[in-house]
Amino acid sequence: MSRKKRYLKTIIFTDPRYGSYLISKFINYIMKNGKKQIAQKIFYYSINLISIKLKKNCFFLLKKILFNVLPLFEIKKKKIGGVNYNIPFKINLKRSLMFSMKWIINNAKKRNENGFKNKLVGELIDSYFNNSYSIKQKENVLKVSEQNKAYSNFKL
Repeated sequence: MSRKKRYLKTIIFTDPRYGSYLISKFINYIMKNGKKQIAQKIFYYSINLISIKLKKNCFFLLKKILFNVLPLFEIKKKKIGGVNYNIPFKINLKRSLMFSMKWIINNAKKRNENGFKNKLVGELIDSYFNNSYSIKQKENVLKVSEQNKAYSNFKL
C-alpha cells in the first residue's frame, strides 16, 4: 500500500466577467500575495485595451495569443554517466498553457514601459503579432529540442 499523500486538485472557478477557466488561470498567475482584485483589474484593463486597439473579441484574442506562445516540448536535464543531457519531452496541453502564461507574464515584467498594465499590454500585442520575447523563448526551446532529439529515448 502506498504511503504517499494523495492531493486533491483545487477547483478553479470561472472568472466573473467572461466565464472562462482560461482567463481565471491567467489572473491567478498575475496575482501576487493573494490580491486577486488587483490582478483582475490589471488583466481586464489590458485585455480591453488590446481589443480596442486590434478591434477584435477579447476572449478569442487571448486564445490566439496563448496558442501563439504554446510550446510543444519541455526540456529536462538528466545526468547519465557523469554527463548532463538535455532531454526533450512532449507535453500535454495543460502544462504547455501553464508555460505560455508564465512566459508572457515574466517577459512582460522585463519590458521598459511604465506600470505593469502597460507592460502586459505591450507583451500581449507583440505575442499576437509573433515578435515578443515569449515567442523567442518558445523558439529557443524548440531549437534545443531539435538539437537534442537523439537523447529523446532516455527516460527520467
